[in-house]
Amino acid sequence: MKKLFFLCLFTGLYAFGFSQNLIWFIENSKFGYVHKTSGRITITPQFTYASQFKDGIAVAAVGNHLLSSKYGFINEKGKWLIIPQFNAADNFSEGKARVQQNGKWGYINKKGSFIIQPQFALSYDFKEGLAQASLKNNLWGLIDSSGKFVVQPEYYSITDAFAGLTCTQKNMTDTWEILDIKKKTSIKTSFTGMHAFADSLAPARDTSNKWGFVNTSGAWVIQPLYTNARSFSEGLAAVEKDYGSWGFINKKGEWVIAPQFNRSGSFTNGLALMEKDADIVYIDKEGVIVFSFKR
Repeated sequence: MKKLFFLCLFTGLYAFGFSQNLIWFIENSKFGYVHKTSGRITITPQFTYASQFKDGIAVAAVGNHLLSSKYGFINEKGKWLIIPQFNAADNFSEGKARVQQNGKWGYINKKGSFIIQPQFALSYDFKEGLAQASLKNNLWGLIDSSGKFVVQPEYYSITDAFAGLTCTQKNMTDTWEILDIKKKTSIKTSFTGMHAFADSLAPARDTSNKWGFVNTSGAWVIQPLYTNARSFSEGLAAVEKDYGSWGFINKKGEWVIAPQFNRSGSFTNGLALMEKDADIVYIDKEGVIVFSFKR
């Protein structure tokens, strides 16, 4: 396989294009796709940006520069399902994809028609029928599939919904609360940071700036021992033992993959994208490097 160069786009860490069959790569600053096992190029490099495939659909952008590119959606043969017409876009989730038009975010269906008109300063994917959205002043709430706010945009931070719950921070200096979305009741905590619940656990940071995991009642299940942590995905959570030393634990807090990576993603379809020294590597759930590329 040719040497592949990977790029960080639209995420805080590394996004990687891994589906059941395809993995994206960059050649001469253009994105294309190769088959994950044979290394055969299946879609020639031609896009200024391309996302991972999800349910056979991926975001792709064309143009002279990334910032001026137009975004649309392709199938696994590289054919346009929705022609490039948006200023930005993300993968479909629960039948809807967030797209940006004229500086505002809305949602389309798989025919490319708007089902929620562009109106948000920023918004994210739907999970459990709700999505994080902000109208102005960087204040966040949760919208339903009609675009109506179910949790009003009055929070400095808010997480994805899980089992009818979300984690909220009213102001930047406030501690976090666990909000019951329907009952409008909340559990106050002393946590200075939280991420979204997954597998009934949420990463939380205590007053000493250490991260652990709490249950939906806010009680510690995995003690705060880590300098950073991410939500569970496919049964494992990435945690940072010391700064720049990431590994993975299970729900018992046991190390499954020893801390050894400089940066970490989460598991998707059995692989996680990591940074180790000068290399970008894909690992499986045993910590075995499946693919390795130079930065």
